[in-house]
Amino acid sequence: MQKTHQTTRILALMAISSLVLGLAACGQGGAAKTDAPKAEASAATSAEAKDAALTLVTSQPPVVGQPVTVTLNLKGPEGTPLGPDAIATKHENKVHVMIVDAGLEDYTHVHATPGANPGEWNLAFTPKLARSYKVWADFELGSDAPAPKAKDEGHAHGVGADHSHDAPKAADAHPQNPSADLLVGSDSPAALAATQSLTSVVDGLTFTLSLGGAATKGQHVMTTLTVADAEGTPFAGLEPIMGAYAHLVGFSEGGASMLHGHPEGAEPKDETARGGPILGFELHPKVSGTHRLFLQVQKGGKVLVVPFTLVVG
Repeated sequence: MQKTHQTTRILALMAISSLVLGLAACGQGGAAKTDAPKAEASAATSAEAKDAALTLVTSQPPVVGQPVTVTLNLKGPEGTPLGPDAIATKHENKVHVMIVDAGLEDYTHVHATPGANPGEWNLAFTPKLARSYKVWADFELGSDAPAPKAKDEGHAHGVGADHSHDAPKAADAHPQNPSADLLVGSDSPAALAATQSLTSVVDGLTFTLSLGGAATKGQHVMTTLTVADAEGTPFAGLEPIMGAYAHLVGFSEGGASMLHGHPEGAEPKDETARGGPILGFELHPKVSGTHRLFLQVQKGGKVLVVPFTLVVG
């Protein structure tokens, strides 16, 4: 009888041991599942850390109506100065710079040139208003070695685009858009009217943007530009400007967010090429609210800046 009780106790202990081991194994599996989101969060943080940084200095305090030299200091994700060898050429230039005042009225698109020290890029700028300005640098990290096959960049192509003529993108390109503030004065601009306006007349030409759907935060929207002369005749005489037939740049209120697009299809092959009367774009607004868009084109050797107002839901 005593032997039977001992056997029963041994079997019970073995059962308990098996249960404990099973729970421990489940605990280990649960820990693995808990750690997975942490790994994903670390990866997301690492991806965000890949953004470049921008600071700037001026040759003198900026004054309305007077040119000032602005020196941008660009640094990569690891804090390394970004010189010409670290930035890919895009639309004929390394670093595109978009400058806009807080009221989204005074807009300038220029190109920076390498400075004397690593990571320095210089440009000249003449402010028209005594306000705070936002300075955006638009460039791609990487070499000028082309990728084996051109790919859609997802920000500047329209309906029915023929991507076979698109300029090849650098094999290791990583788009970057760091920004910094430039204080010219303390004037406070009025808030933008939340009224959409997608037609503008500049220098005898009528420019109209047509949306393929509602403009929504975080969503791509197909956009078609049509150009006509004073008689309403389609105008196909847009000249090449900075490697494209047009540049479309937009800013949310205060210049806090920027979008930048180029026409779909073939780019100008030389200075005799002409574009229009219809150009397609794909815009991708990152924030909701009222945006001011600036279309930059060239006609008869004259650069035209055409404003629009876009309301993003």
